[in-house]
Amino acid sequence: MKKYFIIRILILLMYVACLWYGLKVRTNLGYTIIIAGVLIGLVLNYINYRVNYKPLLEQQKNNPSN
Repeated sequence: MKKYFIIRILILLMYVACLWYGLKVRTNLGYTIIIAGVLIGLVLNYINYRVNYKPLLEQQKNNPSN
């Protein structure tokens, strides 16, 4: 669970960096970096959820004694 949240924080920092650079430059490259950063962040969040968080939820669902 801790690893899941650490990766989420790192992805959030990537979002901030992409937005900061893209809005600082204000060119087509900057806007492309914003779009690419958001899409990559969404994909990484989904992969992180599937690998680290979803198995924990399914394990708790199958084992109601916890």
